[in-house]
Amino acid sequence: MSTRPPIPVLLVGLVGLAACGPGAPDDPGTLEGQALETPWTQTFRVVERDGVRIVDIEATVVTWGGTAGGPPQRHRLVLVPRGFEAPPLTGDLAGATLIETPVQRIAVNDQAHEAMLRALGVKDRIVAVGGHNSYDDELRQKVQAGEIQRIEYGWHKPPTLDALVAARPDVLIAHMADLTHTQHMERVKSLGIPFVPTFVDAEPHYMGRVAWVLLMGLLTGKEAEAEAFVAEVAREVDRLKAIAAEQPRRSVLWAWYRSAGNRWAVTQRNANAALVRDANAELVLGAEDDPELDTFSELATERLLRDATGADCWMIRDPVSSVFDDQAVLQRFKAYQEDCVFWEAGKRHPTADSWELWEMGTIRPDWQLADIVKMAHPQLRDGAWRYLAPETWKADYVGAGAH
Repeated sequence: MSTRPPIPVLLVGLVGLAACGPGAPDDPGTLEGQALETPWTQTFRVVERDGVRIVDIEATVVTWGGTAGGPPQRHRLVLVPRGFEAPPLTGDLAGATLIETPVQRIAVNDQAHEAMLRALGVKDRIVAVGGHNSYDDELRQKVQAGEIQRIEYGWHKPPTLDALVAARPDVLIAHMADLTHTQHMERVKSLGIPFVPTFVDAEPHYMGRVAWVLLMGLLTGKEAEAEAFVAEVAREVDRLKAIAAEQPRRSVLWAWYRSAGNRWAVTQRNANAALVRDANAELVLGAEDDPELDTFSELATERLLRDATGADCWMIRDPVSSVFDDQAVLQRFKAYQEDCVFWEAGKRHPTADSWELWEMGTIRPDWQLADIVKMAHPQLRDGAWRYLAPETWKADYVGAGAH
């Protein structure tokens, strides 16, 4: 069965957005227009009206491992083709951000944005990135040489204004990880730099993250390429789900050690939980999906010992989390006894402090799903692994701190 929901292209009236974030009109009313198909995403929607595209973005900023930190952030964009007369920003467009498309000079502050633009063949338009952690060699080398500006990563800091202005971008595509960043974005807008807030991590399903490539396609004039990319990922997801569905159902614990005390970050819901479910496995300690909560919660070792020792397999750490090697605890888990403990090596760049998992992996969940299917179903373990590897209980990463 296809993962793609049937979303028709039709004339609709979208409910207006209240002014809870930058760029939102005070009283937008109903947004009329022809809806463009944007399957899977729950954080943005697009209509076409009088030759322009209007994009509404809405999401709640959820703290890492925690809950929603405030009201929904809402933003309205008006994408106007170059040479086309822009509509007045009045009525339901009051307070919206006007962007001429296709954009040619792009600033980004997240590695996933770099991956999206690279997938569309427009990475040469990037004039600013977050820092030196690009998985792409050419981008990283240009940053090191000063040819591309460094504006700080969105999950770490708001953009550095001096560097951003020096880059002279047509648009800033900004990862919004903290509510305090909104005031900094207003300063960016006051400098004449339109910005597009992104909430990729807020998508409740992993295919929603892929859907953000469609918005990048609208911004860059690469709509056909974006649609083809998303369709390719969807087909591969469907293929993997069908293969997994033919196997006996298994169970997976996805929990990594937090190093301080006896706390574990346990995947329970939303996008990451969907990967396990689609691999035809029960997520041990799973919980109901909730967009107001992060994908994982912190639980104590005692909870794992009480409720998770029967898991068939265990994803025990990500690329930079701490190694847990307490044999007295590990021996109580079925996954350890049956050699089904894996860790996310994440495909680290051999010469850079960067992992493909957190770049292209964001928009290629099929690559991650393929590994989880093989882990959960040993009879399918043929071919190379991309992101997962059998646990060695050794620090196989370099210069990494604990999560």
